[in-house]
Amino acid sequence: MPVGVDDNNHISAMNTNDEQQDKPGPPKERRFKLSRACDRCRRRRIKCDEGHPCQSCLTANSACTFEEPGKRTHPHKSKRATTLEDRMHHLETLIQAIPFNLFSPGTVGLTSTSTSSPFDPSSPHASFASATHSYPLGVPPPSLTVFPLVGPSTHFPSTSGSAQTFSHQASSTNQLAEETARLTISPSYLYLDDEGYTRWQGETSGLPLLDLLVERELPSSPKTENGDGMKNQSAWFPDRQPRRMQVNPETLWKLITALIVPELMDNLVQCFLSTSYYLMPFLHVPTFLADYGNPQKWGEPGFASFIVAICCLSSRHIDDPRVRADPADSFSAGTAYFALFTKLRTLPTADRPTLYTVQSVFVAAVYAIGLGKLSRGFALLAEAVTLSVDAGLHRSSEAYDCFNHIENEVRKRTFWCVYMWDKQAGAAFGRPPLIRLRDCDVPEPAPVDDEHITLASAGPQPSGVEPRLGAFNAAIRLFVVLEAVLDVPPTFNTASAFFERVSGVLSGYRRHRMLREEEALLDELVGALPPYWTHTAETMASDNVIRVTQSERLHCMEQFVRMLI
Repeated sequence: MPVGVDDNNHISAMNTNDEQQDKPGPPKERRFKLSRACDRCRRRRIKCDEGHPCQSCLTANSACTFEEPGKRTHPHKSKRATTLEDRMHHLETLIQAIPFNLFSPGTVGLTSTSTSSPFDPSSPHASFASATHSYPLGVPPPSLTVFPLVGPSTHFPSTSGSAQTFSHQASSTNQLAEETARLTISPSYLYLDDEGYTRWQGETSGLPLLDLLVERELPSSPKTENGDGMKNQSAWFPDRQPRRMQVNPETLWKLITALIVPELMDNLVQCFLSTSYYLMPFLHVPTFLADYGNPQKWGEPGFASFIVAICCLSSRHIDDPRVRADPADSFSAGTAYFALFTKLRTLPTADRPTLYTVQSVFVAAVYAIGLGKLSRGFALLAEAVTLSVDAGLHRSSEAYDCFNHIENEVRKRTFWCVYMWDKQAGAAFGRPPLIRLRDCDVPEPAPVDDEHITLASAGPQPSGVEPRLGAFNAAIRLFVVLEAVLDVPPTFNTASAFFERVSGVLSGYRRHRMLREEEALLDELVGALPPYWTHTAETMASDNVIRVTQSERLHCMEQFVRMLI
């Protein structure tokens, strides 16, 4: 609204009186002028003509934020000044606004918006993106309503008390790991190393034999619990030193937040849980959220790398110029985070085959492939496969009484996600597989949602509620059929008679090239899909965006395999 002449005279009189009052103190007059400037003039520390818009902003063709006296409803606050209280209030508002029963079949229709669509909803091929579906900007899983997303920023004060707390927790963790390091799971090839992490060695390795010799020798030693016993044991491993290198959690936190501010990090993590998580559900969300807010967890380079990898992948799904190396280039989203991820991978103990380490390398591989850095992406994918094998994720852990139900499910989910992307890379780029089904005996994940998996039990899933993991298990079976389609025996090597005979031995029997068995498996799999996930007109008319997306994914995967056949 334009200002009248009387108002201008009144304002001029006010300015004159104020200047006369402020004449003895020039610094106060300068502060008054700075407070009467727009954001752009204040940052550049230049005089603002107090116009709306001012002449400086008009010349620069930028938005002016100057507010005239008397028109302000609240004291001016810079957009960059965001406090911890504001961030926590924003997160609490987002979380409280999410209905608890958002994903239940009975209430899905209530949360959808009724918009008109030019497409026929009876057709299963209707464009659900432009029809009745309104994609939310961020819809986290139901677990977020019970376990709020709270970062550890409040746990990193610069006081000596916090350092003492961290050192006490680290010492207790060291003691627990040292006790578990003495355990040996036998008779098997799954080990706990000197730091308490699971390691897997194959049948032909020398470690099972060496472990058997050590177990036969230790009972004969009368002093296995004191220092002499440890010296006796060190004789078997003369060069083995406990390489437990601790990383200060606050150091890692400051290193990451120097590039990714906590508020932006929370948004990126929530975006991942709202989008990519449903296609790659390798996390147990309640456990992950508890670890995310645990400051001690940030001392693990694998976990810190995983958070940065999540930020890399989620940077493509939010429209925020802060995630881009070049604000004008959307393709540069996450590239600076990817460089930080590479730096974190060089930290000590970053090569531990923990679950978070495997997941971080895997997510970074997905990001690198999407970025177009194929060699880098395939190298990270190969590293994820190697770490999975090192941790024994490719083998069934049902016979080992060393994992709780949450760890067991996360191990299975993580491996199958890596397996699926290996098959996807083989199909899309013609690359040889890094791991095959015959190398694994890990079962499928339990079709139970995260809310019903605890340390003591996995399930049961409530009757009448279709588990979200059901679509993931169906996708696993489709990728297994894809491996059968891609795994055709090569032509015999006729370079020499020896190689020709060896090729015949290695390839075994020559299957029929018509792939009738594979197509029969595909038909059987599609026929066994639950009606909730099948690609039908009813599914496409659903208001549940997760159901529609998963159904489209399974349908496209089925058609892709049929095309290859």
